Parts: sequence; C-alpha cells; structure tokens
Amino acid sequence: MQSLFPRLHKGYSEWDDTLFKKEPDAPKSAGTGINEIFCSSCKVAHEEWDCEEFMICKLCGEIENKIIDSGAEYRFFGADDRGSVDPCRVGAPTDPRFPTSTLGTMILSHAHGGNSTTRMAMARVRRYHSWNLLPYKERSLLQVFEQIALAATNNGFDTRTMDIAKDLYVKLVAHCDRRGMSRTSVVASCLYSALKMVNQPRKPKEVADMFHLSIAQFTKSMKYFQEILCMATQRGLLSTTAAPASFPTTRSSNYIANPLSRLPITRKAYTVLEQVAVKLANEIEDIELCPENMPPSLAAGVLALVIQESKIPDIPNERIAGVCGVSEGTLNKCLKKLDAALKAGTISIQRDVIAAALTV
Repeated sequence: MQSLFPRLHKGYSEWDDTLFKKEPDAPKSAGTGINEIFCSSCKVAHEEWDCEEFMICKLCGEIENKIIDSGAEYRFFGADDRGSVDPCRVGAPTDPRFPTSTLGTMILSHAHGGNSTTRMAMARVRRYHSWNLLPYKERSLLQVFEQIALAATNNGFDTRTMDIAKDLYVKLVAHCDRRGMSRTSVVASCLYSALKMVNQPRKPKEVADMFHLSIAQFTKSMKYFQEILCMATQRGLLSTTAAPASFPTTRSSNYIANPLSRLPITRKAYTVLEQVAVKLANEIEDIELCPENMPPSLAAGVLALVIQESKIPDIPNERIAGVCGVSEGTLNKCLKKLDAALKAGTISIQRDVIAAALTV
C-alpha cells in the first residue's frame, strides 16, 4: 500500500522505528536529578561558566549562548528613541480594583508626521478614547478613592489608614449597594472603621464634621455598614478580620495623642507627656476607677491631671475640654475623681519623668 506521506519514509528502504526511539538523557548530577550542561569545546560543567551577559566558559573561553532577559525593561534609551519623549517599554501598574481601565490602551498626546487633517482626526480619536476609557462603576470608585485621600490628607492620616478605608469600601460595594443612602456617609463610615483598626480612633462627631455630615446621617450609615459586613462574614464571603466584631475596642489612651498635639507645648514635652498620660490612662481603666466616663471624657481628665502635675502655665481646663471635645463640667468631675485617687495612692504618676523633661 502506498503511503500517504512519502517524504516521511524517504531514504529508508523499509519501515523502522529509528525516528521514534527515545534518545538517551543527558547525564545528571549526583543527588540532584538535574540534567548537567557541558561546554561544547572542553566539556566543562556549566558551574564553571561566567553568566553575566554571555554564557562564557572560563576554561577555554567558548561563548555558549547569550542570556535572554525576560524581565521588565525599565531602561531609558534617550529622548530620540522610538520618536517619543518617554520611550519606556513598561506600561502603567495595574489595579485589580479597576479591571477594565487598567488594561486599556493609552494614546499619546503628541502626534508626529501627517497633515493637519490627520492630526485633527487623531485628536478626535484620542478624545473619544479618553471618554470611554473608564466605565461608570470604575469612575465612581475612583472618585470615592480621591475623596478618601483628600479627607485623610487634610486631617493628617497615614497611607495605611487610606488603604484600609478603600478596601472596606470595595468590600461593602461588592456585597450590597443600597439605594437612597448618601455615598459620602458610607465613605465616612469606612474611614471611621479604618481608624479603629489602626488604633487611631476618632469620635463620630469628628468624622462627621470631616465630611460635613450630621450625626444622624453618620449613625445611619454606620449601622448599615456594620450590618452588611456582618452578614457577609456569616455567609463566608469575607474573612473574619473584616467583621466589625473583630475591630479593637477603643480605650481612653487612644484619644490622648490628637488633643495633646493641639496644646501649646514643645515637641519634647509632648513626647514625654504622651507616654505618661497613656500609661496613666491604661492604669485607670485596668482598675476601673471611672467606669461611668466614656473613653474621650476619661482621656480629657487624664490630660488635665498630667498638665496640672507638670505645672505648664497658660493651659486652663477650658482649653483642654475644647480640644478634647467634651464639656468643661464633665472634665472637672472626672478630674476631681482622679485627683482624689492620686492623693489616696490608688494611682501614681511619673512626676520625676515630667520634671526631667521640662527642666532640660
């Protein structure tokens, strides 16, 4: 029978399986099972090669192969390369939260060559492309991220707080997007929860004022935020770290650094007074000395007691109550209890540390 592939058997008088026999494997190194590579000239193993730019045998100088760099090419070859100002061969970083826009094509704004009609046509193409580069959902998400970044920058929050707030908002929108609720109030709830997660909590009134919201609007959005995340966690859609029940409990020591920074004291005195006040606030909470006071009120009383013991002039209790956001009557009541406990020896304050910091 004539073969359908005559050239396959050209040069062979009869059928054999020479072409299909498995060639012997290259020798393997002892104990590793990895195929060894040897120099084609002197048969030296590849461990004796120089592999910086070319694979060169150190014994005989034979150039075996050139290394192909498979990494990203960040090098800049000059302004004349490829006819553009920035000839970088690496695209912009991608963000999984923007799956459509980060994979889009960028059209450069500088056109070279052609007549005026062609350049005007390309300008229109570029404009239409920029209009359709971001879909509606990703454009609104980008606006929310810019709103969070602006609020965090104006109030001195770090990058970690911004990233956590963005992740919380993405998780919230992915599982439920209730209509009829202000987006700004939901963003405020995410930022408030992010501050609690990094142990830098703020009072609800402060966060509401950052976004120009009322307490009623912020409370409603915070309730919705906690409800959605709890339901998603119970269904196994989120990890337990994103559940509101896993957020750390606020303590009075968390409300000391921010109001203390608003008082007219030196930087060195601020560092020492903060350490003393935080230690005293934790001691008071451990023995449950003032259980009827909220953490911000207790923090205001601790600050007033520490400043009173440090004998810093021109800082009245009225000013301390103002920067802490509590009433002067609440501050005086808490300070009276703390002063009595200090005289009775129930609590102690590091007077020597304060005196050493203020005298030097």
